[in-house]
Amino acid sequence: MAEAFISSDEIRQAFAEYDRRVIVDNVKVGCVIGAVLMPVGVVLDYCVYQKSEVFLFLGLRLLCSLLIGVLWAIVLTPLGHQHPRKLGVTLAMLPTFFISVMVYLREGAVSPYYAGLNLVLLVIGFVLYWTFIESLVAVSLVILMYVGACLIHPGGISGHEARRMFENNLYFLVLTGIIVMTGSFFHSKYRFREFSLRYELDRNRKALEESNQKLLEMDQIKGRFFANISHELRTPLTLLLAPLESLLRRFNLDPDTKDLLVTMHSNGMRLLKLI
Repeated sequence: MAEAFISSDEIRQAFAEYDRRVIVDNVKVGCVIGAVLMPVGVVLDYCVYQKSEVFLFLGLRLLCSLLIGVLWAIVLTPLGHQHPRKLGVTLAMLPTFFISVMVYLREGAVSPYYAGLNLVLLVIGFVLYWTFIESLVAVSLVILMYVGACLIHPGGISGHEARRMFENNLYFLVLTGIIVMTGSFFHSKYRFREFSLRYELDRNRKALEESNQKLLEMDQIKGRFFANISHELRTPLTLLLAPLESLLRRFNLDPDTKDLLVTMHSNGMRLLKLI
């Protein structure tokens, strides 16, 4: 039981380290996406609003991209590597804030720019790999910023059209947020399960490689042992056989003695072959 607990704790620590590196990389990707897409949105501003408003919105978009660039630089520091998830939440809130400002500056609840907040939620769900709690916090902040921008707008949501559009937009924001949070919950769960299986597989593979290496070393030791034993046995046996052969060749021995020497020699040769 203790071993299982230790093993689970070890896997969770390894996953936390792995997940931290993944989140750092994903936040970098999110910074690039946000820094590029915010200024590109000026095309929509140009098609929808007057030129003076286009320049105002372009300034807001460039300021947002600048702040995202600063955030990207922070991610590269040791501090950024220690707290990538907090920086990820900050990353999502930067375009959310500026889009909410644009909603406030223009039509408020009837502004089409609420759709940009849906894009932020999609980035949260598909790029940043957040946990359920982090997604809940981010989605709640996105919705609160949108609601705040609509409420403090001079027109508010008192008119029929404004109230109808506000309810419609809020419905889709909440629905998108629920989808994002649900996806984050199951995705985090499956990522940990996949990592656990891969971690166990890698650990078993390393253990098998170590066992094979030990077996190879033992086989080499065994080979050297038998080589040494063979040498140690062969040398004195050869020194015994050579005098026996000399006795059998050089002297005329009586039959009994010769038979004994022949028996000794044949058994010695047999032992030499076995060695």
